[in-house]
Amino acid sequence: MKLATTLLTGTLILGGLGAGAYAMTDKQPLQSVSANSTTISEEQAKEIALEQTNGGNITKMSVDTDDRTKKYEFDIVNGEFEYDVDIDFNSGKVVEFDQERLDSDDDDDRDDGISIEEAKLSLEEAKKLALKEQAGTIVETELDRDDNQLRYEIEIHTDDNHEVNVDIDALNGNVLNVEWDD
Repeated sequence: MKLATTLLTGTLILGGLGAGAYAMTDKQPLQSVSANSTTISEEQAKEIALEQTNGGNITKMSVDTDDRTKKYEFDIVNGEFEYDVDIDFNSGKVVEFDQERLDSDDDDDRDDGISIEEAKLSLEEAKKLALKEQAGTIVETELDRDDNQLRYEIEIHTDDNHEVNVDIDALNGNVLNVEWDD
């Protein structure tokens, strides 16, 4: 009887070790899900990015996923520098920070001299107008000048998995263009 108990106990221990080893060698990453997982808002991410650059003008904002990590990406111009600041979507930590001196010989550095101060319409107002035009989730915004017209280019992903680009005049709020991508 003692031998049977010892064998049964040994079998259970080995079985448990085998299951644990299998779980560790499985090619799928083990992820723990926390009931307390949170995300930061776009506004919080914007504040964090501007804090890193000591202010400036946001010329581009997008939400992107790299290596399964969702993040906010900002292009900011402040004085003689252009910054790329990436903020983790969940933690609010700065995951990438690049600074580059603007070169007066390079037209691309200043995005054609675009300044958020030129826009009479705020980015938040432009996003509201774009969402009135097409419901969905805004994934990218950019202040751009096309044909000498200052505009917000807003990319929206719809609930039925379509991509819609809405251009809003940054001076008067008029919808300039709505383009559907397949």
